[in-house]
Amino acid sequence: MKAAERARGDDMVWIVVFMAAFVIPFWKLLPGYGIASPWALVAVFPLGALALLYLMAFAGPRKGDHA
Repeated sequence: MKAAERARGDDMVWIVVFMAAFVIPFWKLLPGYGIASPWALVAVFPLGALALLYLMAFAGPRKGDHA
């Protein structure tokens, strides 16, 4: 295996780690805002994560909030 091919494989591992770092928290948080969990996959894209943050911010009170 060439060094360049190995480097691309290492980069792919980091990409998957960062994708998981964005998707997993959204997957857990979105149902509390009344949004289906699979929408967390949109967070893979930077603008998708930003859109989800806006939806969560303006969705109204979370389920279980007493305020």
